[in-house]
This record gives sequence, C-alpha cells and structure tokens, in this order.
Amino acid sequence: MKPLYDLINRDLKIAFFTSSNFLFTASFFILIVVLIPFIFGSDSEQLRIIFKGIIWISISLSILLTLERIFYSDYEDGSLDLILQRYESLEIIICAKYIAHWVINCLPLIVILPFLSLLFQLTFSDIFPILINLVIGSMGMVFVATFVSALTLGAKRTIFLKGIILIPLLVPFIIFGVDPHSWPILIALSMMSFVISIYASAYGLRLYGE
Repeated sequence: MKPLYDLINRDLKIAFFTSSNFLFTASFFILIVVLIPFIFGSDSEQLRIIFKGIIWISISLSILLTLERIFYSDYEDGSLDLILQRYESLEIIICAKYIAHWVINCLPLIVILPFLSLLFQLTFSDIFPILINLVIGSMGMVFVATFVSALTLGAKRTIFLKGIILIPLLVPFIIFGVDPHSWPILIALSMMSFVISIYASAYGLRLYGE
C-alpha cells in the first residue's frame, strides 16, 4: 500500500504546488453554471432540466481539459521513466493515477454542486440522486480517460487525438447520468471501464517502456 500512497501523494503535491489544479475545474464549472440563467431565462423548471445536463457536460469537459496531466506531463518531463523503473507493478501506478486524477479534477465539482444547486431551486432530495450518479459516473469517466492517455503516449498532437477518442466513450455516462434512477447502469459501466482500463493502460505503459 505504501507505493500506492507515495504515488498519490506525489500527484497531489504536484497539483497543489505547481498550479491551481484544485480550483481549475471548480471555477470552470461555476462559470458555466452561472451563465445558464442569463442564456435560458429564469423559468425554474426549465433550469432544473438544463442543470442536470450541464453538470455532465461540464465534468466531461473538465476531464478532457486535464487529460494531459494523467500520463503525458510525466512523459514530457521524464518522470514517467523514473516511476516505471522504481515501481514494478503497473497496476499500482494506474490505480494511483485514477485516485489522484479523480480527487484533483472531479471531487471539487462534487463538493460545490450542492451549493450551486441552490441557484436552481433544487432541494436536497433533488440533488442527492444527482450526486450519487456523479460520484459513480465520474469514476468511470476517469477510468476511460486514463487508458486513452496511456494508449496515446508519445503521439503527436495528442490533445486532438485524445479528444476524438475520448468524447464518444464518455457519451454513455452522460446519457445515463442525467437519469436519477440509472445508478445501477452507471455502476455497471464504471466496472466495465475499470477492467478495460487496467488492461489497456498497462498495455500502453508496457509499449512505452519497451
């Protein structure tokens, strides 16, 4: 467990000390949500429907914008070579990336969501199923983003390539995420994404290591 803790702690420290990564996704999300009433008017029922969709679009964009930070930033500065040499288990490296990326980029959105929901006159009973779906679905989306990042290591113009690959893979999470009763489907999607991601990410890292 110590290697896992060390890797997670490393990524969290880098995110905290090098830039405002903890605030980046949250501020991005807040700006999008605050602009919604100005665009679509003040009809409360319409805003509630739009709010559910905007949440998933925002978290998808946040994951896409921070995709380079999963493996590519370590690849660029040479840290990935040192990590692969020091830690023999690729699975531990990958799981550490899951946890660190989710804490840095998804957890801030989940924390501020109940406060932002007050702007749309949503009650706790309305927001609770959304939060459950968001926690489950965001984990699955991070799993998908991780193996996309691993498989495209070293490719030129990776941000465009990764975006083309990643966005269609996130669509199922968005479709089922807006339905408050679809959490069992999101669990199944996230579990499948985890299994695929472990093997695909390990394969990508082995190719890079060779």
